Amino acid sequence: MSACGDAVTGSATPHGDGRRNRRARALGLLCVACVCLGARARLAAQPDAQQVASGGAQPSATAAPATGQVTLGSQSRIVIEPGDETIAVYYLLDVVNARGEPVTPARPFAFELPAGALNPSLLQGSSPLAAVSGAGLSVTGPFPPGRTPVNLGFELPADGAALDLTQRFPAALDQFAVIVKKAGDTRLSSPLLVKQQDMSADGRLYIAASGGFVAADAPLSLSVTGLPHQSAAPRRIALALAIGIALAGVWAAGRAPREAGAAAAEHQRLVARRERLLNELVRLEHDQRSGRVPAPRYGARREELIGALELVYGALDTDDGAPDPSAGAGVAA
Repeated sequence: MSACGDAVTGSATPHGDGRRNRRARALGLLCVACVCLGARARLAAQPDAQQVASGGAQPSATAAPATGQVTLGSQSRIVIEPGDETIAVYYLLDVVNARGEPVTPARPFAFELPAGALNPSLLQGSSPLAAVSGAGLSVTGPFPPGRTPVNLGFELPADGAALDLTQRFPAALDQFAVIVKKAGDTRLSSPLLVKQQDMSADGRLYIAASGGFVAADAPLSLSVTGLPHQSAAPRRIALALAIGIALAGVWAAGRAPREAGAAAAEHQRLVARRERLLNELVRLEHDQRSGRVPAPRYGARREELIGALELVYGALDTDDGAPDPSAGAGVAA
């Protein structure tokens, strides 16, 4: 199976079917885009033992790997798929060892992802030599002769209508391709691009572009504008209202006369529950803004908290010993 096919078969991330399907759609376009750009639609297979032997004597199993250089081949690609809350980015790297023997680079093959990268993970089809640690990726040598696929996916917050992506790779790029899913007036620009065109696939429109040589550790910079994004104003207003309601409730609770016995205990329980729910709502809004909670989970949890708060405030308004509001909200006390 080609590198494109391997990447499409799945992802090693536990973020749900929606994200895996989205990644599969983006990665499934790679072969089509490469054809449109005039590039090859497959990776050459790694040489087998006979091929290695035909190029010279095979090193003994006990010999130390030679020190050598690897490059990022012409099949290396960057895929960008904008979303409402985050922007999915995929690096499909074609690490090439042109020698007929395993080599270990003089410097480690490792790099850090752009600032703000979320949920980095290796994609299926990536070499077992690759590993993700925090916001960085490393490949442990020696590199076998031929090509070593390193496929990585991560997300960036969709904070506005533009994305400026800069990445430095530890090996030189012979040439590269960039694929961006279009939404409205999405545009791609970079001084490193030599060709780009719009293309359609699976009923969607994409930008397919290609660039030339990039030296090791040199910045590969891409700018994507016209991205879809949601204004943060509604979330800020909702948070301000929640805080305002909490302060008003605390002020009203302080002025309300205390009742004796069971009624007073019930009132205090409702006030404490209200404070817990409001604090959780504030934390949820903060986590959603910082990208630590997926959109579906955020929406469902927010509805639960608001529903529970409505019941709590109703019980406080009547103050008549209403049934426990947690029974209908689905939110643990």
